[in-house]
Amino acid sequence: MVMRLPMPSINPLDLVDAIIAERTHEPNRTFFRTIAVEWKQRIDVYVANGGSPAHVSTWPAIMGKAKSFKNLYSHPADGSAQGAMLSDLRNHDLDICPACGSPTPPETLDHYLPKGKFPHFAVTPANLTPMCDPCQRRKKATTGDVVSPRFFIHPYFDAFTVDQILQLTIAPPFVTPTFTLVPHPNLQAGEAALVTTHLRELEIARRYVRFFRNEHRRLLRNVSNMRKNGIDVPANIGAWQTGHAHPTKDSWHHLFYDAVTRNVDLQDYLSNGVLPPYP
Repeated sequence: MVMRLPMPSINPLDLVDAIIAERTHEPNRTFFRTIAVEWKQRIDVYVANGGSPAHVSTWPAIMGKAKSFKNLYSHPADGSAQGAMLSDLRNHDLDICPACGSPTPPETLDHYLPKGKFPHFAVTPANLTPMCDPCQRRKKATTGDVVSPRFFIHPYFDAFTVDQILQLTIAPPFVTPTFTLVPHPNLQAGEAALVTTHLRELEIARRYVRFFRNEHRRLLRNVSNMRKNGIDVPANIGAWQTGHAHPTKDSWHHLFYDAVTRNVDLQDYLSNGVLPPYP
């Protein structure tokens, strides 16, 4: 999560009641009524523990009916309670992926705990988060391992002690710089560990490089034009950084311009150095 999201407004326990009430045919009618109490209890455990797979267990007893849970997500009936909820979650204004910060509208909903292992959370609102396709292809059904029980930041639950959790460094030569993306140095140790696994598993640093390289080229072109027209280079770059701080300081644009404004040598190069010619 490079962007904290508000918790979905629908009450997950009320949603369970509505889903069960809509099951009027056997065998699902009896099945869902039989497991209703435990289903709600497990949702409570999920919310109380922020969806952490270290504390949220699987439910072996319902795996024989896993398809019935998955169908609630993949084939919601018109006018169904879960269909309305899914439509509401997909009807967002995000133009940045909350998982990686890329300037890509997230077109899908990710199951934070995968529905293959946790089918009972297939339509739990707190388990459904907007995500871009490249992130989802890399996340797949992974959750964690023995060393790191939880790989991924949860956009509804995780809060950090700093409002920017990533930091980019731009190293010379500034005509063809090197970019290094790491957890922010002001994070606490446990926070940094989670950010590290999130970066690694979603391959965010590798995916960023192309963007940063192209953004740097655009920067050099823009600065060349500013210098020709007598425009204040540092002031304008600072304004670009401020403008990109919303909705998250971990967006790819903000991280790039934050790195530029923190780098005194790069600032001097942009203001006074010999810039490469661009068409």
